[in-house]
Amino acid sequence: MRRGDPEQEAVDGERREDKYAQKFRVLFLLPFLCVCRAMGEGGVCLLLLLLGWVLGTGSELISVFAKKNMNISIMQVPGSLEASDCEMCTGEGDCFKNYTLQSEDAFDFTFTCDDPEHYFAVEVSKDVGEQTDLEDALRLPMLPKLNRTYIWNINVPYEVGVNMNFVDNHLEQIDSATCPDSFTYTIIGHLRLEATSAVLVGNFCKNGTISNVKVQGRTRIEFKVAWEETIEDPGLGLTFVPPIGNFSVVDVVLQPGPPLYFTAANWPNGFPDDELMSWHFSVPASYHANVTIENNTRPKCVKRNLELYNGPPLREKMTKEYEADFWLKLQNCEMDRASPEGLTLRFKVETFHYAEKFEIRLKEEDGVSVEIEQLQEAGGDSSFPSCICTYPLWNSNCSSKLLLGPGGHQTIYFHSGCNTTRDISIVATKNTNCKDIEDCHVSNMVLTLPDVLLKLPVPQQTFRWTLEQPDDLTIELAFERLKLRQLLPDETCKGGMMYNMSTFKPSGVRSNVGLFCPHGAMEKIQTADHVILELQTSKGWNTSDLDIRLSFIPRLTDDYIMNIIPDADSPVCLLTPNWGPGMLNDLVASWNISVPPDHVAELTFMNHSLPDCAHRHVIIRVREQWEDPKEWTFGETASLPESLDSLTHTFWLNVTNCYTSSEQLNLLFQVRVSESEDVTDTIVIAAAVAGVLIVLIIAVTVCCIKRWKRQHCQPGLAIYNPGVNSRMLARRRKFAKGRQDNDSHIYAVIDEDRVYAEYFNKSGMLSIPEVDVYRSFDGPMGNEPPALPPPRSATSKDGSPRADPMVVNDLYTFSIRKENAEKSNGEMATFLGNGDKSSSS
Repeated sequence: MRRGDPEQEAVDGERREDKYAQKFRVLFLLPFLCVCRAMGEGGVCLLLLLLGWVLGTGSELISVFAKKNMNISIMQVPGSLEASDCEMCTGEGDCFKNYTLQSEDAFDFTFTCDDPEHYFAVEVSKDVGEQTDLEDALRLPMLPKLNRTYIWNINVPYEVGVNMNFVDNHLEQIDSATCPDSFTYTIIGHLRLEATSAVLVGNFCKNGTISNVKVQGRTRIEFKVAWEETIEDPGLGLTFVPPIGNFSVVDVVLQPGPPLYFTAANWPNGFPDDELMSWHFSVPASYHANVTIENNTRPKCVKRNLELYNGPPLREKMTKEYEADFWLKLQNCEMDRASPEGLTLRFKVETFHYAEKFEIRLKEEDGVSVEIEQLQEAGGDSSFPSCICTYPLWNSNCSSKLLLGPGGHQTIYFHSGCNTTRDISIVATKNTNCKDIEDCHVSNMVLTLPDVLLKLPVPQQTFRWTLEQPDDLTIELAFERLKLRQLLPDETCKGGMMYNMSTFKPSGVRSNVGLFCPHGAMEKIQTADHVILELQTSKGWNTSDLDIRLSFIPRLTDDYIMNIIPDADSPVCLLTPNWGPGMLNDLVASWNISVPPDHVAELTFMNHSLPDCAHRHVIIRVREQWEDPKEWTFGETASLPESLDSLTHTFWLNVTNCYTSSEQLNLLFQVRVSESEDVTDTIVIAAAVAGVLIVLIIAVTVCCIKRWKRQHCQPGLAIYNPGVNSRMLARRRKFAKGRQDNDSHIYAVIDEDRVYAEYFNKSGMLSIPEVDVYRSFDGPMGNEPPALPPPRSATSKDGSPRADPMVVNDLYTFSIRKENAEKSNGEMATFLGNGDKSSSS
């Protein structure tokens, strides 16, 4: 066991004895205090124990053991010797400022201060060879809570590769020597021909993307842990592999997130002469990676060529894209040792979600220029990436703005860290300049959008048309299919698209016509000045809502004419041009407002401001368009009425401004078209008449149906028809059953008015016999049918009831029976017509 410096011990011996004598006396009294507690003197024992704790703080016994092939050094932190007299003391009274344990040594001690972590550090060094149990070599010994450094010296031949695995604890390479989380890994390799020269592979922190680091031959691993951290294992695996053919190989598993930075070995002092280092990057699915050179110095080469295989050119800010797993190999040349410059390399790797490429070819879009810009809100943060990137990646970079003139051609993509819906805007401009009347034969030309821009995933786009014409022509913009609705102040469009129209004179004076949305009442806008028409789109807009047609028409007298076709009962609000600042001096604006037949329009002046005129006058005129028109005229000094509500024909509203230098002319008015009252009354009367007719038709139909049912649902009656020969051969019908055994005497219907009851109601008879019983006819016989019996009366002359006749009309039937026929049991012979044995009717 090796102890500290004897001279230092002699110098400080006396001071140590005075300081710690009292502490060891307290430790000596502890057994007696326990005896006192056992004897019941608890209060005294407790007081003495508390005193011993106060005086003995920092004297906790610590045991440290160094395993085989392990050295443990406990030492004071450099620079703290003069500021502290804290030491390590054994039970024998020996105290040390530094102490080193060799293989299989043990050391029991106490610190003489309360906070040794501020003055001491411990370093554990483990020698590892090819025959070493690697799993056991990575087990950490028990140490006091000090700043700790664990070192593994891996001594293997150069032909053996050392693989350090961080599968469960990926690392991140850093430029500094320590990590923010107090866990720092340092990996050092050695050269083939200079075995004693250490070359830094890199410093690494936890929570990164590096899964493996391989070094050829002898390797040193350092793992630093702060005193306040508790750790049970170093978080790495160790294996030996066949020769790797490189000084070192770094395996990286890329993940979406912020950029990663890597450096060549021995940064920033220079990569070793004539050495090779490799990086292998695994790219996640649906992602690609960009490698950008951040810092690079190049040496003067004597032999070989300096090259970064499969990487971008070794110049700063050069970039290359990778769409799958890839390798980078840095090969140094044999350098001129007299040259001070060495090879250094620091590069950045960014992982992007696979970006769709967009080719913008403006050659096919006549006169169109495009500006793609990153919004200022998105780029305000310095850490926010530039969103607009161009191809090929190795020859470009990402920026916040891209300009393409007419006929330009560029392939772009958008940075995956950017939201194209929120962070990007596009402005496309097309100039239509008609200088000569002969070249301006344009009628109902559809204004279209560049197809190449419609395919971009950027909803915030502005399409701008600049239209210029000669003085003898007027520009007409028609929106016949959807029409436009003028926006009032503070209003917005629904549907994601809005028109902004302004005019400008050759002198440069501009005037804003207004903001408009689709689905309104304005069908046409005509202007004598040049026009700038902007279509502004946002998320949710639909190209089917685009409806613009351009025409050049002969010059009109008014500066602006707007055709309005209101829907019934849908109020339309309109503003004078350049609302807010006011109409330009001497400007004339007119609205041609259609009123359908049998309708009436109401014009309401909702808000207005009239100027004080210095020259000429303001004229506001309303005039109907028909043979006998009504007309209203108002000047700047007149009071506008609240409304005009009797406009029954299409009418003009003309507003002419004067020359003024003070207040401006602004007018907000509303037009509401509704059906006239006469038409409404006519419709109501017609509806009432139609209702009555329907009720009458229903009533007649019901009556006819009931009458038809009565006629067709009455019981069948026997009817005598003298005009028909009903003679048939007489045939005797016999009943198979007797009268008492059949239902022949039962009738479904008996019409009492057709029964010849008076023939059966003889005097002396007490009751009327059954109607189907035959009685012989005793009256005279002749060729003519008998006359009808007289009508039945209520009673006879003698007061007896009289029978009703069988029939009371000209239609009747009767039956005859064979004379002198014997009384039958119900069997009957019926004859129709005349015969030998017949009855006449």
